[in-house]
Amino acid sequence: MKNQLTMRSAGWIFFVSYVMGIWFTAWISSEGNPHHDNLMLFLAYVAIGQIVLNVMPAVIWCRYRNISLRTAFKLHKVSLRNIILSMLIFALSQIILLFFHQLTEVVSQWLGASYGTSYYPIADSLFSLGILLLSIGVIPPICEELLFRGVLLSGYAKRGLWFAAIVSSFLFALFHDNPYRLIELFGAALVSAIIVIRSGSIIPGIIVHLITNSTYVISSYIQGGDMLEGMTTPEGPNLLILLMTGFASLITLMICRWLYTRFDHPETEVIAKKAGCSAGLRALAWMIPIMLSIVVFVIKFWIGKFAL
Repeated sequence: MKNQLTMRSAGWIFFVSYVMGIWFTAWISSEGNPHHDNLMLFLAYVAIGQIVLNVMPAVIWCRYRNISLRTAFKLHKVSLRNIILSMLIFALSQIILLFFHQLTEVVSQWLGASYGTSYYPIADSLFSLGILLLSIGVIPPICEELLFRGVLLSGYAKRGLWFAAIVSSFLFALFHDNPYRLIELFGAALVSAIIVIRSGSIIPGIIVHLITNSTYVISSYIQGGDMLEGMTTPEGPNLLILLMTGFASLITLMICRWLYTRFDHPETEVIAKKAGCSAGLRALAWMIPIMLSIVVFVIKFWIGKFAL
C-alpha cells in the first residue's frame, strides 16, 4: 500500500473534514447566522469551509505520504463522448431522485415528522445571484467532488469499485447533515460516483455537480424561494403521483443502464485492488472513523432537534 491511499486514511480524512466543518459552522453561527445575512461573509465562509477544511486535509496527507494528487483526485483526461453521456445519465437520474424525494415525504408523514430542506440564502438581485453562483454553484461542487469522488473513491476502491461508490456516497449524504435528504443525497452521489468510475476521471462528476448546484441557485432566484421547498407539499404526493414517478424511474433506470454501456474505454482505468481478508480487529480499523462520523451526525441531529 506504499504511496497509495488506504481505506483507513480516507476515512480519517473525511472525519477530520466533517468534524472541523461542524465546529467552524457552530463557531460562526454562535450569534445567529451572520454568514447567511451577509453574502460576502457567506462567500468567505464557504471558501474556508470547502477549500481549507474539505480539500486541504487530503492535500496535506497526500503530500506527507508522497501520494500523487493527480491519482488521488482522479484528475485524468476524459473524452467529450464520456462527458456528454455522463450529463445525459445525470439528467435522467433526476427522475429517480424525484421519486426518492417523494418517497421520503411519505415516510416522514407516516412518522409524524415534517420534511425539512437545508437552508441556503436566496438571490434577490443579479449581484447576489453572481455571489451565490460562486459560493454554491462553483466552489462546493469542485471541492466536494475532489473529496468524495476523488480521495474517498480512491481510498475505498481497495475493496472494490461498487464498495467504494456506496461508502463514499453514504459519507456524502452524511456530510450534508440533513436526515430528511439522506436517501436522495445518497442517490445523487452514487450516480456521480458511477460516472466517475466509468469515465475514469473526476471531470464529469465536477461538471454535473456544477450544473446541479447552479440550477438550484438560478431556479430559486427565479421562483423567489427555495427550489426544494417548492417541490415539497404539506400533504405530500398522492399515491397515483408516487406510482407514476416510480414507473418513470424504472424506465429511466433502463435507459441509464444502456447509456452506461456506451462509454469510451477511459485512458486511465480505475483499477480496484481488493484488500486481503486479514484477521483480527486491525482489519476493521477502517470502520472507526465512519462509525465516529455516524455518532457525530446523530448527536448533532438530536441536539438541533432539542434546541428547536
